[in-house]
Amino acid sequence: MTKILATTDASTLGQQGVKHAMALAKALGAEVTVLTIQADPSPGIAGEFGYIPPMSPEDLLAQEQELRAELSRDFPDLVTRVERSSGRSVWQAILDAAKAQDAALIVMSTHGRTGLGRVLLGSVAEAVVQHSPIPVLLVKGDQAVTKWGK
Repeated sequence: MTKILATTDASTLGQQGVKHAMALAKALGAEVTVLTIQADPSPGIAGEFGYIPPMSPEDLLAQEQELRAELSRDFPDLVTRVERSSGRSVWQAILDAAKAQDAALIVMSTHGRTGLGRVLLGSVAEAVVQHSPIPVLLVKGDQAVTKWGK
């Protein structure tokens, strides 16, 4: 069976990519895993997220439990995973998860930022595309879900 890894940050935009992955998986008879990467809560981290304030271990665990509950509620029929980045960049954590699950495709949504916004905030999607050994399907938030098949 083909495996698809769909990533989300649990935002409305992030969930759009999962919806596209689900539609494609249904047409292909594929299995979908929904993945959220929990960024390291170290003070002063810059990059994909700008600044992330420090979090206590308790707050980090509470955030993880909230993400798991939200993913399970929104996607009850799918395998869901919440992983910590554990010192890796978010894009590397996504690629590691795809490799571990032997995914054939990564589906993720993107803001489609250009110019200064992309320079200042970085782009997880861009890094995944650049470094991924498997195909990546990027979905902009305003794109309607494709009806695959007949």
